[in-house]
Amino acid sequence: MSTEHVAQSIPASAPGAARRAAVLAALDVIDGGPEERFERITRIAREAFGVAGSFINLAGDDQLFHKSQQSDQVFPGSTPLQDTFCGRTLHQDGPVVVPDARADQRFSDLPMVNLDPNVRFYAGVPLRVGADATKVGTLCLIDPSPRALDTDDVALLEELGLWAERELATGLDVDRLRTVLSGLQPRMIDVPGWTIGGTSIPHGIVSGDFHDWRSADGTVDLTVADVMGKGMAAGLLAAGMRGALLARCHEEPSTAIAELEEQVAPDLSAAEAFATLFHGRLDTTTGHLAFVDAGHGLVLHLHADGTESVLRSVDLPIGLHPVGIDRAAGELVLEPGDTLLLVSDGALELWDSTLASLSRLGALYRAAPDVTTFLAGVRGRVLEHDPGDDLTVVVVSRDA
Repeated sequence: MSTEHVAQSIPASAPGAARRAAVLAALDVIDGGPEERFERITRIAREAFGVAGSFINLAGDDQLFHKSQQSDQVFPGSTPLQDTFCGRTLHQDGPVVVPDARADQRFSDLPMVNLDPNVRFYAGVPLRVGADATKVGTLCLIDPSPRALDTDDVALLEELGLWAERELATGLDVDRLRTVLSGLQPRMIDVPGWTIGGTSIPHGIVSGDFHDWRSADGTVDLTVADVMGKGMAAGLLAAGMRGALLARCHEEPSTAIAELEEQVAPDLSAAEAFATLFHGRLDTTTGHLAFVDAGHGLVLHLHADGTESVLRSVDLPIGLHPVGIDRAAGELVLEPGDTLLLVSDGALELWDSTLASLSRLGALYRAAPDVTTFLAGVRGRVLEHDPGDDLTVVVVSRDA
C-alpha cells in the first residue's frame, strides 16, 4: 500500500489559489456540463477499482467542482473546498491514499465521513496543467468500506490521472488556438465605391479555411484559401499560409503565390496535405482584378445584367503543383453593379455538393438587401443544413 503524509487544510486564500482559479477559468470546462472525454476516464476508474464512486474534481478559489462523477449517489455541482478530501490533499505532489478516514484525524471531521455518503476509503492524484504544472484538481476514488491499494493500483491511478491531465491540457490548447485563429479574421474595410465583407465558419473548433483582404494605394489584395482537412492541423497550416502571404501583400499575385508556394509547400508535403487558393489584386478605380487560382475554382461572378459566370481553375493546389512550372495568371474587370462571391468548398455542401450550389448562393445574395443580411442568411443556412466542412464566403461588390 502506498500512502503519503498530508498537510493540514490550507485556506483558500493561500498563495497560488488565485492562480489556480485563473487557470481553471482558462480551461473553460466548468460550465460545459459532462464531457465524454472525462466521463470515460471516471468510468474506467470506477470499474477498474470496483469502488462506489470515481470523480474528476476541479478546484476553484474556494469551491470544488465535480466535472465528472461515476457514483450511485449524484453529488451537487460544487462543494466548499475545505469540506472535501480533495481540498485537503490538493497541495500534495503525488497520490494520497486514505485506507480508513474515520481512523485518520486529518479527515475524520469531514461531513462526508460522518454523514452521508459515509466515506471510509479515499484515494486521489493531483491534476496539473500548464508550463508551471499548476494543480487544478484531482482524480479520486471513494468507497464506504475501508480498503488498501498496492503499488500496481497506485500506478494505475496515476496513469488515469495523466490521461485526465492531457485531456485538460488539450482543452487549454484548443482555447488558445481558437483565440489566436479567431483573431486572424480580417476587419471590415471602407473602400469608396465598393462593399467587401465575408465570414468563415469552422466545422469544429478551428478552421482550415482562411480569407483576407488588404487595402493600400487604391488596390485591395483578396485571398480565399482552403487547407485540406479540418481541425487543429488544418487550422495551423492555414495560419502559417496566411502569415506567409501577408509578408508578400505588396507583390503582384503571380510573384506572391510563387514565393508562397516555395515557402509552405514543404510543410504541406510533410503533413500530407495541400491547399486550394484564390489570390488577386483589385484596382478599385478601374475594377480590374489580376489573380492566380491555385486549384480553387470556386468564384462566382454575378454580372450587373443578371447573368453569372464561374471562374474555373486550370492549376493544381498549393503543395501539388509541379516545381518550376509557372502558374496561369488570370484577369477580369468588375463593372459597376458586378459582384464576386469567393467561397470554400463547404459552401457547396449547403445544397447539393455540385457547382450548381454556387448559383443557389448567388440567388441568395441577389435576394438580400445588403451584404450583412446575405452573410446572416448564409449562417442561417448552416444551422439548417450542416455542411460537414469548414465554410468561407467572401463578397466583393462594386457599387452600381
